[in-house]
Amino acid sequence: MSTPTTHYQSPEIIEEVHTPLYLQQASSRPALVGDPSGPSPPFPLLMSGRVLSGFGRGSKDLGIPTANLPVDGPEAASWIADAKSGVYFGWAALQLPDEGSTWEEGGKKWRVWPMVMSIGYNPFYKNTVRSAEVHVMRRIHFDFRGHEMRLMILGYIREEKDYPSMEALIEDIKIDRDVARRSLERPGWMPREVGPEGTLDGSWLVRPEEEGVEVEVKAKQA
Repeated sequence: MSTPTTHYQSPEIIEEVHTPLYLQQASSRPALVGDPSGPSPPFPLLMSGRVLSGFGRGSKDLGIPTANLPVDGPEAASWIADAKSGVYFGWAALQLPDEGSTWEEGGKKWRVWPMVMSIGYNPFYKNTVRSAEVHVMRRIHFDFRGHEMRLMILGYIREEKDYPSMEALIEDIKIDRDVARRSLERPGWMPREVGPEGTLDGSWLVRPEEEGVEVEVKAKQA
């Protein structure tokens, strides 16, 4: 099986006259997370579960779609109850059919993409229930609610915080995505299953659960 080339989206082009707020904020935040050699303990952290129906705010309010995973009950990861609230990053795997196919037509393959996620209460929305919301950095044209998602979480970007406006929240999320992209481009942070330059063991993300399930990994972004 040939390994697809990893593609990353360049930072947004900005106007010469007005510097976007997120670039002003970015100057005070680290551009990368962690040592080039790879994640340090307690990472990587593994998490899986069926995607839940969330608040619907990621796409509607923010233009940044998210998938919710369980944080309590039998499907929740054993470590998540004690996890520090905030923004994390790593790799997400979904078992999806080929483009143009339906779920019922079969031929599903594990596909792996970069992700950022929040664990916590989202103070801007004043949530009273803790949640784990995952933003896969790739446009996916299937409704995968109810289907399994696997996460390999490699690092912690920042604490969760409140914002004075929706714009400020969105701009901070843009910085989170840029930090995650740059961090995951390094060989020590890229699974061998994603690109030939990767040195991280990502086999857990793509292990078949049943006979006849093909494996294909991609690291393309929207």
